[in-house]
Amino acid sequence: MQAIAIVNPISGRRDVSTIVEAVARELADSGVELRVVRTRGPEDTRRIAAEAPDDTRAILVVGGDGTVREVASGLLGRDIPLAILPAGTENIVARYFKMPTDPKRIAELILHGTSLRHDVGVLNGRHFMIVCGVGFDARVVERLAAARSGHIGYLNYVGPLWSTFWQDEFPLLTVEADGQLLFEGRGLVLIGLQPRYSLGLRILARAAHDDGYLDVCVYPTVKRVTLLAHALRTLLRRHVNRGGVIYRKCRVVSITSPQRVPIQCDGDPAGVLPARLEILPSALRLLVPS
Repeated sequence: MQAIAIVNPISGRRDVSTIVEAVARELADSGVELRVVRTRGPEDTRRIAAEAPDDTRAILVVGGDGTVREVASGLLGRDIPLAILPAGTENIVARYFKMPTDPKRIAELILHGTSLRHDVGVLNGRHFMIVCGVGFDARVVERLAAARSGHIGYLNYVGPLWSTFWQDEFPLLTVEADGQLLFEGRGLVLIGLQPRYSLGLRILARAAHDDGYLDVCVYPTVKRVTLLAHALRTLLRRHVNRGGVIYRKCRVVSITSPQRVPIQCDGDPAGVLPARLEILPSALRLLVPS
């Protein structure tokens, strides 16, 4: 029996090769071979997942949330489960499901983990598992990606955050949810499937990974002081439908703008508006600790 480890060699802040090797030894003791494949880019990652044999025990994603997203995209419509060895900067999906980092526990996860179904979002034909952002956070991600040359950590975000806060204006947005006008004005929008965001913020506080809905949070923002007020209420988990914030659950979201407005998808740049987002209920099989 075989499992496959798909490794993103530039994810996060450190190399986890020794952990992967230890997992391989643990699985070998139980009669499971772990084939390790290092990726060269998103298309390569999706292809490897899509071409995995049907009898593959599991695919172990060794990387961050972007790598998880690309592997998930390659596994849609198949029954091969996905497990995660968190090796990125944030590891939001892994933290949400309390994925282990100890080799013995990772092997146990692959051999005896609990299988559950996870919704998958679609942004302009691109799949995601956590959140898409339009406006401020997407511009930060865009700046970070332009400067990235290898492993990154939290300090790498300081420069892009500072530049975006002081240099960028809040864009004009029109947001529709299930065909109804939800918002028109300046601000930023986040749409996703899980409550957890970067640094543990619970922006999409009512989101659930398996409820068949997208959660939408609109922060109307014209001035920087308003953004700071939104940030404080979000830290205190008091932002939903307060301070002008609009929060909805829906199945389809459309966002347009007369300006060039970037989009981020699970922490990676995802083009610019217009955007159409939809939900694929229970589209992915995931292994979580028992």
